[in-house]
This record gives sequence, C-alpha cells and structure tokens, in this order.
Amino acid sequence: MFAGGGSKGALWSQILSDVTGLPVRVPVVREATALGCAIAAGTGAGLYDDMASTGERLVSWHREFTPNPQHRELYQEMMSKWQTVYADQLGLVDSGLTTSMWQAPGLERRQRVVSSPSP
Repeated sequence: MFAGGGSKGALWSQILSDVTGLPVRVPVVREATALGCAIAAGTGAGLYDDMASTGERLVSWHREFTPNPQHRELYQEMMSKWQTVYADQLGLVDSGLTTSMWQAPGLERRQRVVSSPSP
C-alpha cells in the first residue's frame, strides 16, 4: 500500500513498484493515517470488533501498479553501480583523503589504518 502525497500521481507509485518488484496498491482515501486513526478510535470505542477486519471492510482501492520487469532490471543495474561508488567513497573517507558531508548521529566509522610502504 502506498498512500499520502506521493501516491497522488502515478509516477512515484510505478517507480516504487518497479524498484521493489512488488505490486503497489493505492487506496481511494489517500490520507491513510487519518483513516487508520478513525478505525483505531472506532475499535477502541467499541464501534468495531477489530482493526484488521474493519480495515478490510472500509479501505477500497483506487489503483494497483505492477512492476515492469524491464524497469526493474534497469533499477537493479543502477543500484549495483551506486553501491560500488558508495563503497569506493567510504574507502576515500576511511583513508583520510576526503570527508563525509554528513554522518548519522551515533554512528562511528572505524578508521582504517593505511600503512606506508616500507623504504
């Protein structure tokens, strides 16, 4: 399921399906968080028996996107190239030749010791 602002156009939904290789269903009610809260509140108030069956009953689908195998293959190739470039860039950071623009809080990269060639 893909909901929210990104689901309002077909492009992001199709890209998500192509990249993951999975079908992507877009609900009629795009603001799924609000609908989910209403279902949770109704269940908590005793109006509904349980959230799962109520969701199945109340959620209707606008459209389903299926993966395009050719696009999936292209995304897989691009991901492989990106992973290679990313690993190479981390190696440059580890060797001290460059620095990262950003580092996740709490993440510590171990410095790789680069030995100098023996004379």
